[in-house]
Amino acid sequence: MKITKLKGGSLSNTSLYENGTEKFIRKSVSTKQNREYGYVRWYSQLKKLQRFEATGLFPKILGVGTTDKTAYFDIEYLEGYRDIKTILTEDTMTHDVIEKINEAVWCSFDNLHRKMYLPIKGAGSLYFKEEVLQKLYDAFKYQKFSDFYESGLLDSFEYNGQITHGIQNFLPELENFFNELKLTTEETIHGNPTLENMMYSFKEDRVVFIDPYEESCLDSRLLDYSQVLQCSRSHYGYITDRGVTVVGPSVGYHGSIPSNFIVFNKLFEDRIDSADKKTIDVLEATQFIRMLPFKCAAGEIEKAMFFYVHACHLLSKVFK
Repeated sequence: MKITKLKGGSLSNTSLYENGTEKFIRKSVSTKQNREYGYVRWYSQLKKLQRFEATGLFPKILGVGTTDKTAYFDIEYLEGYRDIKTILTEDTMTHDVIEKINEAVWCSFDNLHRKMYLPIKGAGSLYFKEEVLQKLYDAFKYQKFSDFYESGLLDSFEYNGQITHGIQNFLPELENFFNELKLTTEETIHGNPTLENMMYSFKEDRVVFIDPYEESCLDSRLLDYSQVLQCSRSHYGYITDRGVTVVGPSVGYHGSIPSNFIVFNKLFEDRIDSADKKTIDVLEATQFIRMLPFKCAAGEIEKAMFFYVHACHLLSKVFK
């Protein structure tokens, strides 16, 4: 059996298993370490995949198992599919081809979001407390990040050469925003549809989702849209694969961004209702807060610092 480790998952391992013509993907996680952000998230993802299997928008589950120190589940290998982040990074494409991929994303989203629910009163406040404040508190457990955060209480940060204040300057307005948030509906959502978690087949012209996320608090299609922008506009996945600089309170990414991302992002943003723009902008910023404990637990402290300041930069543009 040939085993090839793949990218994906801060606290889990994803590998391709090949035995002749048989191929499948195995996602494993420690049952001993980082259970809250490792095993619990892995298990909730497994159950969400189970519920969504009938939609045809996610890979099929082949089985689940355990070893002495890990748990794992196997899913089907998507022959001929590649993740959109990799496609936009590596391929030379025309505007029409990128537009075709964009349309496939929206088609899969529309099918996924078709099932609607009555919104839960107070869900915005829960999101703020659990996905913003709690994630900050969890990241503070890591001394290096905590020291970095504290430095912003006394002074400002520098983000790619621009002065940016810490999140404490925006928390009152952010809390008020989520307290007053009123959604007309909630929907069945992916929860973490970064470009890396969307697999596209040129042959089938179809998007299949991987790695859903359960603990969203807000099951709104707007949250899904914000996580596309997290990658296409804020370039999260592309930058994560590369290096960032952190020197004192100054953070930066100094590489170039492939033009494919810019074209894709323009096409995607053009489909978003202007009435939803502010909510999506705020949700995009908070995605970078939600991820902080995962980055810290995975030992990627400098990237946690960079994306924290990036979140503050985004919030400064919303709450001027």
